[in-house]
Amino acid sequence: MMKKIFNIAIILMAATLLFGCGKKEEAPAEEAKEAVKVEVTATGPTIDAIKEKGKIVMGTSADFPPMEWISFQNGKEEFVGVDIALGKAIADSLGVELEVKNMAFEGLIGSLKAGDVDMVIAGMQADADRKEQVDFSEPYFSGDQVIVTLEENKDKYKTVDDLNGKIVGTQLGTIQQKYGLEKFGDNCKGFDLNNVIIEQLKNKSIDAALLSELPAKQFVNIADGLAIVGDIGLPKEDGNAVAVKKGNDDLTQAISEVVKGLKDSNQIDKWIDEYIELSNKEAAK
Repeated sequence: MMKKIFNIAIILMAATLLFGCGKKEEAPAEEAKEAVKVEVTATGPTIDAIKEKGKIVMGTSADFPPMEWISFQNGKEEFVGVDIALGKAIADSLGVELEVKNMAFEGLIGSLKAGDVDMVIAGMQADADRKEQVDFSEPYFSGDQVIVTLEENKDKYKTVDDLNGKIVGTQLGTIQQKYGLEKFGDNCKGFDLNNVIIEQLKNKSIDAALLSELPAKQFVNIADGLAIVGDIGLPKEDGNAVAVKKGNDDLTQAISEVVKGLKDSNQIDKWIDEYIELSNKEAAK
């Protein structure tokens, strides 16, 4: 129990350092064990510019295991997860290096539109509202939305309406926040980091957390006393996809080619299993 609490505390301290002043932090991407390269046929000015500078810059929000999180390996911080592996595969397929910029989730689209990053890979859902602002690759993963609550309260919520009057935590800028505000109004509370939402839940400052299913399972593994509520009628997700600045059609096409190749070879599924195992091991330390 103490080890798990300590693990969350360490993650939160790292998150505070990365996000405390609203500063964007840069770090090299996780070193892959071996390059995963998919042949890309797309060409165009955006790809040419990326190849000329020798790197592709990826925006993410590293508090979303197993998709992306900050791992303390070999005495240093590293960004790891399914999305980081996907970013590295895209970079390898274009013959360039990957640079990761870590920031609050709600700032990712703005950073992409401003040209601060070339792509966003952050468990981002390709919903209709976001498609008006940016373009998306084909989806690389699709899951459900779930409620996380204290183990002692899990039987209280049989339907979404059972949450009426309760305080529900969501991450700022997510589809979960959008749905939560529409459904629960002022009782939906937004936070920068998923880690903070879990701490608020543990401290009983909120009654439930609305999260994507895959990271929700990982947070339940990390923290004792939490449970995922079964199917209570939440809307389905639109699917995780890579976001690209509007008009950069050549890059969008290239990324979609990489995504398709990785899905066809079941590499995405392999990464999901691998990083679930890794995040579970880290939680047990």
